[in-house]
Amino acid sequence: MEDPNWVDPQGRKGQGYGVYRFAKKYGANVDGYSPIYTPDIWSESGNSYKLGTSALIAWAVLVVTLLGIGANLIISTSQL
Repeated sequence: MEDPNWVDPQGRKGQGYGVYRFAKKYGANVDGYSPIYTPDIWSESGNSYKLGTSALIAWAVLVVTLLGIGANLIISTSQL
């Protein structure tokens, strides 16, 4: 595919970039050249996630609400 004279199955002429256009220029594909996150900008506090009491209460309320909605749907659509 790096040959500019190749033709694909649809008959279009290749441009000579190969599979990874930036592999030769940057030593890797685009993802290797510009990663979204780099380890040098990571926060030290991001290594662990600690829930607070308010977060646990919020999760409990969410779970109970979803269970209540599910139970209501089951009961309201049953022929009891």
